[in-house]
Amino acid sequence: MYPSTRHLRFLFTCLIGGAAMAAPYGVSGLLASPRAEDARRLAAEIVVMKADAEHLYNGKMSKPHQAGLRARLRGAMAIMPLLIRAARRDVPAWPAPDRDRIASLKQALAQGKAPEVLSGLAWLMKTYPFDATGLLPADQRPGAVKQAGNIHENYCAGCHDEPDLDVPRPAWSLIELGKKAPEVEIAARLVIGVRGENMTAMDNPLKDSEMSALIHYYRTHQPETDDE
Repeated sequence: MYPSTRHLRFLFTCLIGGAAMAAPYGVSGLLASPRAEDARRLAAEIVVMKADAEHLYNGKMSKPHQAGLRARLRGAMAIMPLLIRAARRDVPAWPAPDRDRIASLKQALAQGKAPEVLSGLAWLMKTYPFDATGLLPADQRPGAVKQAGNIHENYCAGCHDEPDLDVPRPAWSLIELGKKAPEVEIAARLVIGVRGENMTAMDNPLKDSEMSALIHYYRTHQPETDDE
């Protein structure tokens, strides 16, 4: 039996830590339909996993933060077959979960084999590509960006502007992320991180247009400094 969409969305929320890609199984245009939400969430999750793995192995993180990322990646890999099965209801052309390959990926993570982890996640990204239609290119209209700033201040700034770095999985600064990360990574993190779940304290999911404007806001926002 397939897991329910509601259950999968809860699992996605619990796993959150902090250009569409060419592939033989495309999803372009499907995402205008709510039915494709599971497919987009799966693909976005894989983009975030790949980015997190790159951070894990770049040698610039503290040991507690490395442990937090490894735990997040383990959790995501553990439910990957379930997420793929749910996503295939949106995109039947996508292949069924390759359990052997996913098991090898989990083993590589446990053994600290960075090249194998990164290559395995790259394969997942190619097999289940993230379609950022409706999110990219980012909405640069002044009114939309101003609204995005209000959304950030009201719902995100409290945790993300001053992250608690003493915990294994901080709510990293979205402003800093916007300056350093590719737009597609920011889009993917918004898709799985701000969708109106209980943990985000949002009453309703953000619209694609709002997330699109947030991407531009994070790419261009300059924090105020106390010069006086």
